[in-house]
Order: sequence, then C-alpha cells, then structure tokens
Amino acid sequence: MPSAKITPKKDAAKKDTAKAPGSKVHGTKPQGARPPRAKPHVFLVAVKRRREALRVYAVQSPSEAVALAIVEAASAEDASVEPVGRLSKKLARPLKLLTGEPHPI
Repeated sequence: MPSAKITPKKDAAKKDTAKAPGSKVHGTKPQGARPPRAKPHVFLVAVKRRREALRVYAVQSPSEAVALAIVEAASAEDASVEPVGRLSKKLARPLKLLTGEPHPI
C-alpha cells in the first residue's frame, strides 16, 4: 500500500476583516439605523361633560398622551378627559380604526 504523504495545510493569509458601515456585526447597530418606531396601540379615553352621559372613545395612537390630546381637541372645552384602558389587538381589529381618529364605543 503506498503511503500517503500528509502535508499540513498552510495558514490562509489573514484577510482584512473590517466591515463596511451598515453591515451586520454581532452586538453593534448599523450607523445609519433609524430609531424604532412606536407601534400604535388602541387606548380607551373617557369624556365627561356636566349633565351628560359618560362617553368612551377608542383611539389608535403611539402613546396614551397622544390619544388624550386627540380626544381633548375633538371634545368641548368644558369636558374632562381621562384614560380608562387599552384594547387588545384581537378586540381592536374589527373596529378598523384609523390612526388619530377617535371612535365612539
């Protein structure tokens, strides 16, 4: 049986491992990355006016403060506005809400 000569592999020449900006490197963000957008949620906002029934609106917005401002702008001056809760995605989907529009519940 002929003996095979085992030769050690030569070390590959070290390549320049510098990555281009924006390439994925573990643990770092690309330089031109945008901050993550706030996902819209559906907030429930109550509006109470003197001598009137309580009205509740569902508002799709990125934050509770924005939802309160939207309903406050759409309601009368003497109305008190306060947050009362949030809707799950499953309950909000059938309402087909548009971002920034109050929907009476």
